[in-house]
Amino acid sequence: MRAARMVARLRDQDWLAVVIELVIVVAGILIALQVSNWNQERLDQARAQSYYRRIQADLDSDRRNIGHSLAYWQKVGAYGREAMAYGETGQRPGDSDWQTILAYYQASQILPFELTSTTYDELRSDGDMSLIANENLRRHLADYYRLSGNGITSMILRHDPVYRKQIRGLTPWPVQEYIWNHCFRETRSFMTQQLLACPSPVSPREAAAILASYRQSPTLLDHLRTWMSTLRVSAIVLDNLRLDNQHLAAEVAAAHKNRH
Repeated sequence: MRAARMVARLRDQDWLAVVIELVIVVAGILIALQVSNWNQERLDQARAQSYYRRIQADLDSDRRNIGHSLAYWQKVGAYGREAMAYGETGQRPGDSDWQTILAYYQASQILPFELTSTTYDELRSDGDMSLIANENLRRHLADYYRLSGNGITSMILRHDPVYRKQIRGLTPWPVQEYIWNHCFRETRSFMTQQLLACPSPVSPREAAAILASYRQSPTLLDHLRTWMSTLRVSAIVLDNLRLDNQHLAAEVAAAHKNRH
């Protein structure tokens, strides 16, 4: 309709009317573009806010998991030190063969740590990193979530010690079943594991024979030392990661506040 009017005015050489029509058309296009930009900006703002909230939730989850992992590794390390003391000096925890066997076995427990990277992975895969307006924050997020990749630090936190396989090969299966049923508990509501004290399921003679097989292994003590060293380094890595997490959470909170 408007195009037809413009053609008619051009035939009539009504230049003022043509100019007015053009101005109206251009203004309409500009207003439509501006409205579209406003709508897109509003949608981007809402998506950015959602990402900030979800990243904060992921960081909170990581902090809880860091605390659980460090506490668990501390217990495993305590058992490992008892087992190493017996292997090196013959000193038994509690002067008990069974407690020594349990120390050897519980020292093999693992709880690998991985970051909660769901939101960050979605940001990258959907090409939404530009929604994180602060360039420094984008860089800090990349540095933090690099742990979820295949770098040397992330490999340190994915445990598969030789000692774990070796001690389980030396420990009779009925004893292992007993330990899993009576000396170990997993709380699924918080996904935490507990290592429990428990009475001996074997006779003193059987316990002495199991310990003798441990001491007679030419490599078990070396592998235990290696595993304890790896666990110690892992604890240092997680301690540093906890600090990074706290700083990053503060940055995300500030960015979230500024976007309101």
